[in-house]
Amino acid sequence: MIKLLIVDDEQIVLDSIKYIVDKFIDQATIVGTARSGREAIEKAVDLKPDAIFIDIRMPGINGIEAIRQIKAENNHVVFVIITAHEYFDYAIDAINLGVIDYLLKPLNKQKVIDVIKKIIEKVSLRKEELKQGILLKEKMNKVVPFMEGQFVYSLLINGRLAEDISFYEEMLGTKLDYGYIIVAIINGTDSLSKEENMKSHFLKQKFYDNFSMELKRECFCLVGPPQLDRIVAYIPIQDDLNNDNNKNNSINIAKKVTEKIDKIMKINYRIGVGNCYHSNHFSKSYNEAIMAATVSDEETITHYKDVVMSIDKMDDYSTNKIEQILIDSILSGNTTGTLEAFDEIYWWYSTHYKNDIDKIKSKLIELLIVLRRTIPYKIEENNTSLQNFLINLLKIDNHQELRINYMNYLKKFIIILEESRANELNGLILEAIQFIHHHYENNITLDDVAKEINMSYHYFSKFFKESTGKNFVDYLTDLRIEKSKELLKTTSISIKEIGYKVGYSDPNYFSKIFKKSTGLTPTEYRENKGSGEVISW
Repeated sequence: MIKLLIVDDEQIVLDSIKYIVDKFIDQATIVGTARSGREAIEKAVDLKPDAIFIDIRMPGINGIEAIRQIKAENNHVVFVIITAHEYFDYAIDAINLGVIDYLLKPLNKQKVIDVIKKIIEKVSLRKEELKQGILLKEKMNKVVPFMEGQFVYSLLINGRLAEDISFYEEMLGTKLDYGYIIVAIINGTDSLSKEENMKSHFLKQKFYDNFSMELKRECFCLVGPPQLDRIVAYIPIQDDLNNDNNKNNSINIAKKVTEKIDKIMKINYRIGVGNCYHSNHFSKSYNEAIMAATVSDEETITHYKDVVMSIDKMDDYSTNKIEQILIDSILSGNTTGTLEAFDEIYWWYSTHYKNDIDKIKSKLIELLIVLRRTIPYKIEENNTSLQNFLINLLKIDNHQELRINYMNYLKKFIIILEESRANELNGLILEAIQFIHHHYENNITLDDVAKEINMSYHYFSKFFKESTGKNFVDYLTDLRIEKSKELLKTTSISIKEIGYKVGYSDPNYFSKIFKKSTGLTPTEYRENKGSGEVISW
């Protein structure tokens, strides 16, 4: 129903339009009338009409000025001017204000009907466009979080730029080629029992939701899917890529987020912030953020630049800078950069300690301790291998041999680190598979497994397929069929009961799935002991 407001200082005009609308128009209603420009402005605010019929010449505020003021408040309202022949020249000003039509006094019934139909068509079209716009926005609001997570997930898992960054930039409405990482890590989850972990799941999910919501209030960011004890956010930066202002801004953003979270809930967490890089170096900023969050035990928020990695404070040598380069290179898997940074450190040791090779070996061992302490991953290295390296290191009395021996260890260390990172992700899929194997007989879903490892539904689906080569349904079906085959071979319980035991409440459906998988019905399989099995692809 279209709402009309009629404005004219002549009662006969008000009555005429009201009669025509009531008698001949079903899709419009008059919500009010006014006798002056001032009254029209007030009622337009209160009644919010879709269209206003307004006389140009009225006492006080005239029709043209009233149109201007009303449009300043509501640009969507449609206007039709009412005028006598002698004031028609004023219509030119009204047309410039976007008036869609005019009516000459005395009013013509058919003209009024035609104008109202025109208004109905115009307003209905605008409302439909507005409705479609709202629906589109709702759909985008559902899709955008998925796209954000997809972008972060792609960089996090693959360690490189998403293939079509321009697509993400267009859909998300911003440049994404430069930015930094903020990571929030929940502490104290490693030693939890399974029961305690289940109890903490709700608390962690609440934290992830609050962290994401509060961070988005403070800045534009792309939030990735929660993973076990952490959540990752990418904050694009358009300028001031590597100066102190960028660092201070990122810390201020994190402080505002923690202030809001701490008022809502109590949970032990740390936030780490990495440096700003091109998104091709996403993993570098991510590793820095992880390191910043895990190295500091005192601060809730730590920026990577504030992480002290000094071996020995000396006025004439900036070890902090070189060590950061060494750490960065190791974390990003850059063997060449690692060896170049180490060469600079070793050159300084040799120059500063000259012929005191024992002192140099002592410093190299200290450097190794710092490296292992600051790496944000559990390094899966054979203790015997490490011990042999240290023993051999202490035996070396030649500078060149000492340097080469240490460089070879750094090369191996980078490989071990990459394997440890891969194993961390493999641990997630292993935990998921164990959960499936322990609960396959129940009515479990993909969402159940995703929640078990604190990963969102969408990303777990892709992660599971990439890790196992099968989608969740196929994997679960294959597992259930294998378990049912074992029962058919080794027990005499009924087909129906076997179906129940492997998660199928409908015996007919179980038989159908079984035959599709093996080429035999459960009864045929039991009779043949599986010897006639035909795999159906």
